[in-house]
Amino acid sequence: MQGKFGFKPRPVSAALLMVLAAWQTQAAETATASGAPTATTTSSTAPANATVLPSVTVSSNTNNNDADTFVAKQASGATKSNRPLLETSQSVSVVTQAQIASQGAQNVSQALRYLGGVQSEAGGADYRFDTVIVRGFNADEYLDGLRLPTVTYWSRPNYDAYLLNRIEVIKGPNSVLYGQASPGGVVNMVSKRATADPIHEIYVTTGNHNLTEGGLDLSGALDNDQHWLGRVTATASKSDTQVDYTQYKHYDIAPTLTWQPDDKTSLTFLSQFRKDPDAGFFNQLPVQGTLVNNPNGKIPSNFYGGQPGFDNYSRSQESVGYEFIHHFDDVWTLEQNLRYMQTRSDYAMVYPFGVVANAPEVHRYSMHINEKLKDFDVDTRLGAKFDTGAVKHDMLFGVDYVHDDLTQTSGYGDASDLNYLNPDYSTPVDMPALTDHSRLYMVQTGLYAQDQMQWDQWLLNLGGRYDKAQSRNNDLDDDTQTVKTDYATTGRAGLMYLFNTGIAPYINYATSFQPQAGTTFAGEAFRPTKGKQTEVGIKYQPKGTDALFTAAVYDLKQQNVLTADPDHPNFSVQTGAIRSRGVELEGKVNITPRWLVSSSYAYTDPEVTSANDGTEGKSPVSIARHTASLWSEYALPGVLEGVSVGGGARYVGTSYANSENTMKVPAVTVLDAMARYRWQQWQLSVNVQNLTDKVYLNACQDNGCHYGLRRQYLATLSYQW
Repeated sequence: MQGKFGFKPRPVSAALLMVLAAWQTQAAETATASGAPTATTTSSTAPANATVLPSVTVSSNTNNNDADTFVAKQASGATKSNRPLLETSQSVSVVTQAQIASQGAQNVSQALRYLGGVQSEAGGADYRFDTVIVRGFNADEYLDGLRLPTVTYWSRPNYDAYLLNRIEVIKGPNSVLYGQASPGGVVNMVSKRATADPIHEIYVTTGNHNLTEGGLDLSGALDNDQHWLGRVTATASKSDTQVDYTQYKHYDIAPTLTWQPDDKTSLTFLSQFRKDPDAGFFNQLPVQGTLVNNPNGKIPSNFYGGQPGFDNYSRSQESVGYEFIHHFDDVWTLEQNLRYMQTRSDYAMVYPFGVVANAPEVHRYSMHINEKLKDFDVDTRLGAKFDTGAVKHDMLFGVDYVHDDLTQTSGYGDASDLNYLNPDYSTPVDMPALTDHSRLYMVQTGLYAQDQMQWDQWLLNLGGRYDKAQSRNNDLDDDTQTVKTDYATTGRAGLMYLFNTGIAPYINYATSFQPQAGTTFAGEAFRPTKGKQTEVGIKYQPKGTDALFTAAVYDLKQQNVLTADPDHPNFSVQTGAIRSRGVELEGKVNITPRWLVSSSYAYTDPEVTSANDGTEGKSPVSIARHTASLWSEYALPGVLEGVSVGGGARYVGTSYANSENTMKVPAVTVLDAMARYRWQQWQLSVNVQNLTDKVYLNACQDNGCHYGLRRQYLATLSYQW
């Protein structure tokens, strides 16, 4: 594998590969796996020469045949239990493995493009980090139900979409189950697990910008009794980008091992090891010359505002953990998720920050940041299912703990101005000295309880939580420490009625909190922001049809938002408040076994309702009021059996580019297309993103803009056995 894909397995990975090799020797049958994932398409148990979109059969809360359908029927992240989406009194959107593959998504941001109420590409063509906006607020990211670190920016972990089984977007406040969280929602990524049914796949991908990629996915039972299951998923990729002098390169491997000695106990070890020798490099470009006309000329979308030979961004991440489940009897169940993660990054960059007057040039600064992050998360839950008369209870008692430890050294300097129409990078840039040294600790402990009750066709969900969150910021240069402790109580209540026709209306109320770093001019620590939301919605799952339709109306408010201190420059006070109201519609349906349609629309109306900086009554920046999407895929019959074609359109409406609301980012409609041919165990897929090569701005803020991803085409050849 080292010669083929260019990466060296670590010892734990190599050991598991040896076990898998032994298992493969035992395997007597070779077949296309039920639910085997492909790089840019779906797969199924149908004959190899048939291309259909089969209906889903739910088997667990983590697999759900996500490789076979766009139409997810349940999401464990919403309630931390195995409950169907139709019975969840909350808005939840799911991107299955099949959708990720069909649309050619290579990362989390691309995978979320077609969801209503979600803006996932705030960084434009820059995919070093996931920045997902849900209902007007930046969403928090979780992996397998455990929070990903939020104390850092440059060392944030990154995940290849091929390593994921699904992505769940749980909308609205979710602090009851997850502690400190954005009021907009939570993005929960679910890793691929080991399966008893065999999965064997390898693929290679090529495309523009000199893209070269390869990957493999091997899974199955390691013994005849299926007490041991193993899986290894890996990718290796290298490509240039639409911006001059920039490239991505990564190696990623995710071994997993499951031990299930009986039908009551399961222990799954999860791990992931990733290396980004070149993690990409982009610059936010000045507003003048991108959004606003510059008489000296427009800044090209391929302009590189950095410094070749100076800029470098390398990142590595490793994580190990487990998921444990034990059913004591028909009532009590114990579950525990645990993960230890560490990431490291070294980032040297030159970046533009404004245009030069009367010249097609940009000013530039330099920066060098070195970070090391250690993150430990554990979540323990005790569940109980029982009846009290005619009421069925599904109770959950939990305690979770998070500990982050971030060490950072940094330095800043100057760089020469640069002509963006005819850049000359010959002027050297000196590496800034690392003069600032700090260490940040963040600890959170939470206790929570939830009861999902059912009486006849009524469903009632009640939950409550108590949190203690503490941060300690150490300035290692002057040997000082700032300690901040926050306490919060949050809750949730949801009521739903299940009609026999498959219609389920509901109402939901939930609250959230997020600690704030820093102090006022008087030295008082900022209080956590608080969120609260009322949501009314309806879900519809037609009988006998592989489909799910949802509609929701919400009113979401956040308080204790930081605004500028009018009496003390460079300080803040907590007098701000933001309100977001909206409507979201989403539908996914297999109209026939050969024809799939997925669509969404969202209207988001954010407003600053309280502020002392002149922004009251204005809209927050970068939030599009209207977003819509449509994707359709059809498997051709007859002599063209094995051929599938499809495509989609995604619309992002106008948004404000500055807090004064005097500049708008234009609306844009982007077209995508796909084609696939499957013959026996071989499959060739072609995806084109931004089919018309439209040049557009994805997002702008007061200090700059990002160009969206221009036309990108991918051709993938995969083999399953």
